[in-house]
Amino acid sequence: MNYRSAMKPAVVAAISGMLLACATTANVDYREDYDFSGIHYIRMMPPSRPGSNDTRINSPLVEERIHKSITDHLTASGFEFADSNADASLNWQLTTRSGLESYDSGFSFGLGTFRRHTAVGVGYGFPGYDVDSYDEGVLTIDILSTTDDTLLWRGSSSRRLVNGATPQTITTMVRELVNDVLANFPPRR
Repeated sequence: MNYRSAMKPAVVAAISGMLLACATTANVDYREDYDFSGIHYIRMMPPSRPGSNDTRINSPLVEERIHKSITDHLTASGFEFADSNADASLNWQLTTRSGLESYDSGFSFGLGTFRRHTAVGVGYGFPGYDVDSYDEGVLTIDILSTTDDTLLWRGSSSRRLVNGATPQTITTMVRELVNDVLANFPPRR
């Protein structure tokens, strides 16, 4: 086996690990005794208040993007929206939460080739800690019974908020959040 074919599995594993580290998983909870196959028509409720005072997410423009993303996702999944005679109601809320991230010293190792030459690199970050704070937008979507407003299903996911966002980056973030949460609806048994 030559050197290049031996490196391919390592490169694939490294890239896969980086992609998995970027992915988030939605938090989901639901009534296990409820038959979700009976839901065909959904009534969209106005978003829950209060959301957040953060102007990056507290905006009618962001609300429109969330509404459109939810509608697009559920319509593509075979659901229809109705104001009356709905099988379930959908309510959502967008909030913020703060987090801290710390970086400490580290060790890195690299291996590379160019034509017939091979090189090895080793790096070490000197001791010292750096702490950064960040904000996340948290989208929570609730599916409720239309008869008594009982919570049937709840999903939530988050993404980091950035300063200097553009309409395109906001739309992308909203679409990712909605798709991440609703990928788990209806629950599969």
